[in-house]
Amino acid sequence: MTFRLFGALSVALVLLAGCGLAPLEPSEAHLRAPTEPVAGTIPPPVQLAPLLPKPKPTTRAETYSVVVHNVPVQDLLFALARDARVQVDIHPDVNGSVTLNAIDQTMEQLLVRVARQVDMRYEVKGGTLIIQRDTPFLRVYRIDYVNLSREGSVDGTLSSSVTGTSGASGGGGGGGGAPERHDDHDQGGIQ
Repeated sequence: MTFRLFGALSVALVLLAGCGLAPLEPSEAHLRAPTEPVAGTIPPPVQLAPLLPKPKPTTRAETYSVVVHNVPVQDLLFALARDARVQVDIHPDVNGSVTLNAIDQTMEQLLVRVARQVDMRYEVKGGTLIIQRDTPFLRVYRIDYVNLSREGSVDGTLSSSVTGTSGASGGGGGGGGAPERHDDHDQGGIQ
């Protein structure tokens, strides 16, 4: 009996599989891969990659250790410039005292730390360290941008009116309006 049941199920499955939908034909607008082969040849693979230049060792920035307590800033800056063998110009308005404990710091790091304690700014011009009092100064920057010119016009109108009655006495109101401006070339938009 089980053999007959198994046989009947097998026949039913085969018949149901035959009732499946036929594949649909794609429309003419459907994207298809080109049927003709693309002309040309495949380029040969690159065998050697371009070689990068060998890295050059960079020199380590010279570091300094400074430990001072309530030292005049001009004295400290002169001592730093002397040890670093740097030419220095210090404006006479730079004053104040500095307390600092810096170990193995570059000259740039030391100048930033000193500038936080006293009112000064610094820059290097032509190999000379220039130290000035931190006051407002003018600096001109060149900015390259597209030169544009823009013109525009706006037209508008405003109108209002108020009317009303009150009890037996009656009353009324009027309204006014702003004149309307018409431009032959522009119909009210921003150009």
